[in-house]
Amino acid sequence: MSRLILDAEEEAFVFENEWDTVIPISFTHTPAHGTVLSAIPQVEKVARAFLDRYENDPTSDEALHFLFEGLAPYMEKWGYHDDRFRDRWGYVLRADGVSAIPTPCVQVVPLVAADEEGNETTYDLEATCETGCLGYGVKVDGKLVSLAVTHESPEECETVVEVGVETIPAMRGKGFATACLAALAKDLITCGMTVEYRCQRYNEASRHVALAAGFRVTGRYYYYVGRRD
Repeated sequence: MSRLILDAEEEAFVFENEWDTVIPISFTHTPAHGTVLSAIPQVEKVARAFLDRYENDPTSDEALHFLFEGLAPYMEKWGYHDDRFRDRWGYVLRADGVSAIPTPCVQVVPLVAADEEGNETTYDLEATCETGCLGYGVKVDGKLVSLAVTHESPEECETVVEVGVETIPAMRGKGFATACLAALAKDLITCGMTVEYRCQRYNEASRHVALAAGFRVTGRYYYYVGRRD
């Protein structure tokens, strides 16, 4: 059931341009599809050995230790070092039915580029809107303090679109992020999309937001990230 995808284009893109970061291996694991692992061709041997041994539990401590040990010689040869803890995997959550989405408990508005003027989050709304991304937000005293946005234009996605959320620190714990995420998810699902949300395993607050917005945990994901010194 598990499968390996070799990404030669990603390999060429990174090494021909001498990027400061490299992701030689990443994967998602779901009960329905097993482990789907993407790797650059240079580490194919490590990737296949990893899948052979740990396809059913790829985020275990033993599995990630095996992965780090296998990739270490490549990192040294390429001049990169890892900057991730070995157990820093995350959850994949999805929302695919309108009936599971709660009604927002606060007023949520669709976002436009002009909202950048009162934007207190770290998102660049002008750039977000220009690329066709969609978003919903909550404003307090005319200031945008919380939002949920798609990571790319839904028109560029076949069936699944990934979303992200942010609330400024002073306004957290009020249900704003959940309200924004629920509104955005409902809009996208109504248009026939499945909505995906990802968060690190240690970010309990982020996972709670997604669960409260009608999402359910469907799997786990992991990225091995290498950085130059």
